[in-house]
Amino acid sequence: MGALTAIQNVRTIDVTSSQSKEAQEVSRHFHEIDPKDLLIRIESSTGEAVVVPEALSNLLQTVLRLAASGQSIGLTQLPKALTSVEAAKVLGISRPTLLKLAAKGTIPSHKVGSHTRFNRSDLRTFAEQRLDHQRKSFDELRELEDATGFGE
Repeated sequence: MGALTAIQNVRTIDVTSSQSKEAQEVSRHFHEIDPKDLLIRIESSTGEAVVVPEALSNLLQTVLRLAASGQSIGLTQLPKALTSVEAAKVLGISRPTLLKLAAKGTIPSHKVGSHTRFNRSDLRTFAEQRLDHQRKSFDELRELEDATGFGE
């Protein structure tokens, strides 16, 4: 899903070369271990340990992979609900088209006063479904081309 909105209050983390090397070494282990078997533990100097839940572990792995690149990392908080203008930009469609899809119930939306809002998770789901549909249609087109010998 494409990024779009003006992002303010980005916290930038400058990754040092030693942090990058350490992140590369740790990230290397992610590829050697089946993701189902991967556990990230946080351990204190007194020996107390906490196993990081899977969803949070995935987030930490992403940050480590970014740090391994050696480039600065930008973090920000984004609202869960977007305006129709922002949501249309995320999906790469016009605002009127988005509002028509919302009116038909194709994309879930909700009202805040008289304004229509869209949850990021709903937009992500719609974008993934649209991409799946496009891939399926393309595969069907290729099958038709192969069956008719059109490409030869």
